[in-house]
Amino acid sequence: MKGLLTITARDFADAVVDTRLDLRVTDITEENAGQVKRKLRDLYGDEAPEITGSDVFVPGNDSLFKTRYSDGDLVHVMKRLTAEGGCPWDRAQTHESIRINAVEEAYELCEAIDNRDTENIREETGDLLLQAVFHADMAERGGEFTRLDVVDALVRKLVTRHTHIFGADKATDPADALRHWEAAKAVEKHASSLEEQLARIPVSFPALLYAQKVIKKLVKAGMESAEPATADDLLAVVRGCVAGGVDAEVELKRAVRALAESFTAKADKS
Repeated sequence: MKGLLTITARDFADAVVDTRLDLRVTDITEENAGQVKRKLRDLYGDEAPEITGSDVFVPGNDSLFKTRYSDGDLVHVMKRLTAEGGCPWDRAQTHESIRINAVEEAYELCEAIDNRDTENIREETGDLLLQAVFHADMAERGGEFTRLDVVDALVRKLVTRHTHIFGADKATDPADALRHWEAAKAVEKHASSLEEQLARIPVSFPALLYAQKVIKKLVKAGMESAEPATADDLLAVVRGCVAGGVDAEVELKRAVRALAESFTAKADKS
């Protein structure tokens, strides 16, 4: 085996464990034995050992064919697919060639959530995770960044933007929490001006999502809100675009960009 991970029962519950390695869990007591047993079953399925004393040993299994896989297996399989002699298709992909896959998988996950389909949510979450692992793997092979760089940046973001949890700010409701997140994000991204904030909204967003993001920023910056609209109003506009032969996706983005440019130009002069 490649090595031995020894960990106390107290730390085992939250530990990320690679089941390809030998594992020893120590300091098991009557109070924590149930928790340890549940974690072992999550990791090893039906092959989880019984707990008969204050410690338990589980031999590592680096087989590609087993009843339950772990995080380590995911990384190992991905590296195997893209290594010399691996899958020709996987090895040929680039960030650009699989770019759309992340969008498609995100939409499929959204549909599963809308349908409250738990089994499909689990599957689509995995498909979306695959995109992240795939990009990290090809980036590491290309000398751009590693999977651990991705994890480091993500955890750093979670800590620095939750100033109401890990800092001095206080949040009494979700709106407060979001406000602190946005403020911390603006500092981190050095996006102090409205133009800088708008520039960070991806133009590749679908037109309606792009419009909502931009207009929220403009209203927050002082633009007067319009009268509330309904889904029927939106549908009527789309029907009008179809009747007039107008590409609603293209024209909405054009109109939103024009609105943003007009508002920011006036704001700069005032």
